[in-house]
Amino acid sequence: MSLIEVLSPVRSYEETSSTLLAPRVELPADAHLTLIANGKPKAIEILEFLAEELRAWLPIGEIEIHSKSSAGRPLEAHVASDLASRADLAIAALGDCGACSACSLHDAVQMERLGVPATLIITDVFQRSTAAHARTLGLVSYHTVVLPHPVSTRSDERLRQLVHDAAPVARDQLIAPARELALTA
Repeated sequence: MSLIEVLSPVRSYEETSSTLLAPRVELPADAHLTLIANGKPKAIEILEFLAEELRAWLPIGEIEIHSKSSAGRPLEAHVASDLASRADLAIAALGDCGACSACSLHDAVQMERLGVPATLIITDVFQRSTAAHARTLGLVSYHTVVLPHPVSTRSDERLRQLVHDAAPVARDQLIAPARELALTA
C-alpha cells in the first residue's frame, strides 16, 4: 500500500500574518501601470479598456501587459518582484472562476506587499470566494472591481461600457489612502 500525503494550500486566517496595503502616494508624471492578464478569455481586452479609462484621470505614461502562462497559478515571486520594480500601479484580471479568482487575488496582494498599489477585476458571482481567499492571505477583505458574470461571451462594445462604468471604482482603489480602504486586520 502506498501512502499519499495531501497538502492543503489554505491556511486559516489566524495562521497568516496581516498584510498591509501599499501606500497610496502621489503618482509621478509618467506613472507605469502594470496589467497582469491571466489568460482567461477577454482578460486582456478588459485590462486594456480599463487602462484607457484610467488615463483620463491618472498620469499614466507607460502601460505594460504581463501575460501569465496559467490562470490557475499565482505569479512566481521573482516575476512579481520584477514587475513591481517597474510599476507604480497594478491591476490583475480576470477572476471569473474559482481558481483564477484566487490566483489573480494573490497576484494583486503580492504587488501590494511589494509596495505597488493594486486592484483586481472579478465577476460578481466570485465575490464571496474571493473575500474568503483574502482572509487566507491575511486580509479582512480586499477591494475588487466587479463586472457582471459572464464576461467571456460579451461583445467588446458591451465590455467597454461595463469597464467605463467600473473605472471610477478602480481609480479610487488604486489611489485612495489605504486607511480609507480599511482592509487590514
